[in-house]
Amino acid sequence: MAEPEPVKTGPESSSPWSITGFLDQALNNPNPSNTIKVMAAVQYSFASLGIMFANKIVLTSYDFPSFAFLTLCQFATTVAILSFCKSRGWIDYPNNDIRMFMKVFPLQILFLVSTVCSLGGTKNVNMPMFVMLRRFTILFTMIAEYLVAGITPTRQIAASVMLLCSGAVIAVTDFSVTYDSVGMILVANLCQALTTVISKQKMEIKDGLGTYGLLMYNSMYSLMCFLPFFTYGKLHAELEEALTHNDWGKPMFVVLFFFSCAMASMLNFSILLCTKVNSALTTMVIGVIKNLVTTYLGMFVGNDYTFTWFNFSGVNVSVLGSIVYTWIKYNEGQSHKSQQTIEASGDAESSLLPAKTKVEGDEDGAPSLQGPPPKVGDGTRLT
Repeated sequence: MAEPEPVKTGPESSSPWSITGFLDQALNNPNPSNTIKVMAAVQYSFASLGIMFANKIVLTSYDFPSFAFLTLCQFATTVAILSFCKSRGWIDYPNNDIRMFMKVFPLQILFLVSTVCSLGGTKNVNMPMFVMLRRFTILFTMIAEYLVAGITPTRQIAASVMLLCSGAVIAVTDFSVTYDSVGMILVANLCQALTTVISKQKMEIKDGLGTYGLLMYNSMYSLMCFLPFFTYGKLHAELEEALTHNDWGKPMFVVLFFFSCAMASMLNFSILLCTKVNSALTTMVIGVIKNLVTTYLGMFVGNDYTFTWFNFSGVNVSVLGSIVYTWIKYNEGQSHKSQQTIEASGDAESSLLPAKTKVEGDEDGAPSLQGPPPKVGDGTRLT
């Protein structure tokens, strides 16, 4: 996949404070400045918080009748934005052909089910509970990585995941919710976990679709698969209710509705950008901070949260588990980075020495050690 190349519009494109300049430096500069890193992190935080609260306000505070219609609009917006960005040369992904559906499969089905169930759950539960239930995505991802990719988590990671999930269970058992709402969110978690694992495998395939291609064709094929269901039955009735909703005449509702649609595509792009210019660890830490803000601030959004000490204690236990999880993952990442630095230093040092020598003497008669030279850091002293 070709690297995304922002359009150069002149001297202003080099400034990080212009859109083209920010994208140019973030996507093409191998060593972005601290300003670019902070801007990417802020963009991800804004998109992540924005879409959760926008969805909640539209579906609950304004009592919008169809989360399925909102899902459809989010898919369409993502396709439109990515198509526009490709036409301007800002990003690139493979063109569509008859084989593309099978290249993406089953991601488009998982993506569709995950989005629909997630928005359906958002409408019927309060924000703290929604965040608590979404924490099970980490558990499902851990299980999926073990079953699909053979990745075994460490004991510390497994313990922290059990802690955050147990807190979520405590909190959820004290909320007055319907089982269908809980079921929808858990299905969304499972689909997202499978999407994460399978997407990683597909992105590692040579000549694959890449991040933009997967996002584009996931959204496009989900839109194509979902659209026919609005022609009859319950979804057709929801479509009519959505189009004739009383709040379309209110400017704030219209702004929040289209803001929700735009944030759906911006969030995926922001995750990519933040991970690229910072690191996956930075993105994860920001995500945890976002969940903390969403959990506690969400108690005051939507007017559907009922405080009890039991569920509030469960919320805090789950939050503690997520903090411990992040701390362990961060330390593992730092340890891995240090090990890579030591190995790279050892390889550089070793490259200055002969690749192979003999025990009884070289061609000039000088004795030497047999085998390749030792690396720095393996306990052998170089003299």
